[in-house]
Amino acid sequence: MLGLLKLNKRDVAFHLTLMATKFVDHVCNSKIMLEIDKSNKIEPRENLFVNLVFNLAIPILILRYGNDWAGEKIASLLGKPPNSTSVASIILAVAVLFPVCYGIYDYLRREKINFFSVLGIISALLTGGIGLVPGGTVFMFALKETAIPFVLSIFTIYTLKTPKPLVKLFLYNPAIFDVEKIQSHLSTNGTVSYFEKLLSKCTWLIAGSFVLSAFLNFLLARFIVVTEPFVDKNQFNEEVGAMMFWSFPVISVPCMIISAYTLWLLIKGVKNYAGLDMDQIIGSHLQK
Repeated sequence: MLGLLKLNKRDVAFHLTLMATKFVDHVCNSKIMLEIDKSNKIEPRENLFVNLVFNLAIPILILRYGNDWAGEKIASLLGKPPNSTSVASIILAVAVLFPVCYGIYDYLRREKINFFSVLGIISALLTGGIGLVPGGTVFMFALKETAIPFVLSIFTIYTLKTPKPLVKLFLYNPAIFDVEKIQSHLSTNGTVSYFEKLLSKCTWLIAGSFVLSAFLNFLLARFIVVTEPFVDKNQFNEEVGAMMFWSFPVISVPCMIISAYTLWLLIKGVKNYAGLDMDQIIGSHLQK
């Protein structure tokens, strides 16, 4: 304390300035290190296999074979016959639960809303609602199967009028492409307007794939799911499982072909308009 009293005003100012400088330097370095940690943090990527297992494989197996595997056990717990509506309702509810739980798990793990998981949850809940709530019919199920992709097609076309067409969510996004580099080269080459027209074309193709999906969904639902849930819920469950099984080769494969063609057009356009090679346009995290 006596030493501080002996210091003149100039010395005090110097020491206070030095302390403030060190404090500011410490804070800045802490912020920089925090930003580095954030930038180096690798975002967990979705496991496609796990997605298919929880959203497709397990529900199909439960719907088609759940009554054979666990019908009698569930019936004994409920005190009802294995072919009762209550047993079939529980089996349907369990099948619906897997896509819902996976969607919640994926959100908690990645802290990011997965567009397709949200659709899976909505579709599963609607299927459960039609099968479990009195008054549900097979025609309502067919409409549900048709409505989701059809609404998506309308929404996709609508986004053409917005700054972010839906193609930027499905294909042209940082998870696949080095968007920042591509946009920089497009600006340098003066080809931004040409590339925007290409994105518009790709958006229409994606919307077309949704329309095709809606049409095929309706035909498949009307052809396979023919037993009303209030007549025979076990049979309804099996038919829903059969439709989910056939939806992959009949619906998903044609739509995947259209999506692959759209992606090929997009890559070709990036090469032509941005003047970049394949290894230059793909996101760096995919090259590792």
